[in-house]
Amino acid sequence: MLLSILLTIKFIWFTNLINVEYNRIPIVLISTLISMAVLSFIYRKDGKGTNRNALIFYCVISVIMLIDAAYYTHFNMLPNIRAVKQVGQLTAVADSLRVLLNIRVTILVLDIPFIIYYMKKVQYRPIISQRLRRITPTAVGILLFSIIIGLNIKGELSSVKAQEVYTYHATDIVETILGSKVPTEEITLTEEDINDLKSRARLKEGKLTGLGKGKNLIVLQVEALQNFVINLHYNGQEITPNLNKLVNDQSSVYYNNYFQLLGRGNTSDAEFVTQNSLYPSMEEPTYTQYQDNTFYGLPWLLRDNGYTAWVFHGYEKQFWNRELAYENQGFQRFISQEDYEFEEVLGFGIRDEDFFDQTIDYLKELDKVDDNPFYAFIITLSSHTPFKMPEEYNVLDIKEEHEGNMIGDYLQSIHYADQEIGRFIENLKKEGLYEETVIALYGDHFAISAAQDEAALMKDIVGADYDYDHMKNIPLVIHIPNETIGETVTTIGSQLDFYPTIANIMGYDNTKGLVFGRDLTNYNGNNIIAPQTYMLKGSFIDKDTLFEISRDGIFERSRAINRHTREVLEVEQFRNISEEVKKEIDMSDYILKTDYFK
Repeated sequence: MLLSILLTIKFIWFTNLINVEYNRIPIVLISTLISMAVLSFIYRKDGKGTNRNALIFYCVISVIMLIDAAYYTHFNMLPNIRAVKQVGQLTAVADSLRVLLNIRVTILVLDIPFIIYYMKKVQYRPIISQRLRRITPTAVGILLFSIIIGLNIKGELSSVKAQEVYTYHATDIVETILGSKVPTEEITLTEEDINDLKSRARLKEGKLTGLGKGKNLIVLQVEALQNFVINLHYNGQEITPNLNKLVNDQSSVYYNNYFQLLGRGNTSDAEFVTQNSLYPSMEEPTYTQYQDNTFYGLPWLLRDNGYTAWVFHGYEKQFWNRELAYENQGFQRFISQEDYEFEEVLGFGIRDEDFFDQTIDYLKELDKVDDNPFYAFIITLSSHTPFKMPEEYNVLDIKEEHEGNMIGDYLQSIHYADQEIGRFIENLKKEGLYEETVIALYGDHFAISAAQDEAALMKDIVGADYDYDHMKNIPLVIHIPNETIGETVTTIGSQLDFYPTIANIMGYDNTKGLVFGRDLTNYNGNNIIAPQTYMLKGSFIDKDTLFEISRDGIFERSRAINRHTREVLEVEQFRNISEEVKKEIDMSDYILKTDYFK
């Protein structure tokens, strides 16, 4: 009885932590009834191990809720069972975990030592009779079945299954097992679809076409670089002076309506989507799930045109399975943490200063491989969450309301990253690598979540209530030395669009691949962003609208706002678009699961 009551209290708190808006009472009731059924089954007979077994059950459910709540705090969704495969990477992100495991979340397990002590000390026994304990599972089962039938009749069962801890994980496990056997039965890729995707890939003569042909290409993926810091003057200070210089240079084109598009692999999925113009997996990190697939992304396209393709990242080569995945992505050499010399660690790993300085030496080596141009994909590290920098790196004057929280820490961190990017570009010039090199730079993903407490403090910075369209907005700038461009492209796009956009600028025709993105420089249609993390599948962002599928999956409860006026819109008018973006994602999923390019 004691454990059932305590679990009920935790279930109430858990629904608060994961922002359950609809059916909270039925969800708590179902969680409580299932717990009662399990505990009454454990206590159906008095025995030596009953308290131990009940405690194990209590602890396991408490820890599951802790994990779910912590994961939800960062990703705004519950984890799937495949995430267990990533447990080995937790030590690498220990600082980030400490931020997620705040007191509101850890309260779910803080009572466990006291409960263990109490039950051992007083030799706790159930207060209900043995006969009543035997019939309780049956009675609870009947009540539970009645509630489920009632919810199903009202059309609310799917809402509960998407948010109630037992049914969510049970459904996820079953779908994971069955899904691995029949992954593509309900997905079709028609000849018309294939021709459309081929057409998106083909080079079409237009603005900027071929300006980079025959030049080297350096692509910089900057850790946690959000668009709001570009040209931001904060407390009388320029947060990213070097990036601003690059963005505003007459030889640059700046895409200011550009968005992240991640799956379960975070930074690694930003890489995957950028290189391949395919949607990422939502089952597990794409580099892990599809490491052996055949691809025809940007590295392969450039290699077919004589380039040598290397990738640079200052962390462990096995993290996110990069070491194994990069080969099929088309990279010929991976320069990782073991190839750099450094003593000082900054946050997640090697300082950007050391990383960039030594990368210059590797680029000089790459440039001498042959007389052909090279492709260098460079991934930075220092501005990684939780953005805690040693005091000597905190040079900005931070406002009092941002001091000591993630906003102030982020501004310090990204200011340092900007400084080192500026030095890197100057070193390219000194080493004679700049003039013949196209430089593309973008952010991998957000820094400040719209689902966390800091969001309320972001209004003064972005000029509106901080929402997912602000959070997911990252900058993309492409710089072509000695060209007169000086343009800002406002066409909405995402990392999905990078491949066709840069292929146009580099002037190489993609005759072998399929892409889901568009050439943002020249596309005049209504491009749509279809995120699946932080917002559920079926959500979208276009030039005018932010549409978010309800957390419980019920379309009618979804949310739509005008991105310019922030006015709330009627959701029914967006049903067809929501279905269209789901179809696009399913087609990409088909390509991955069938290893289409092989």
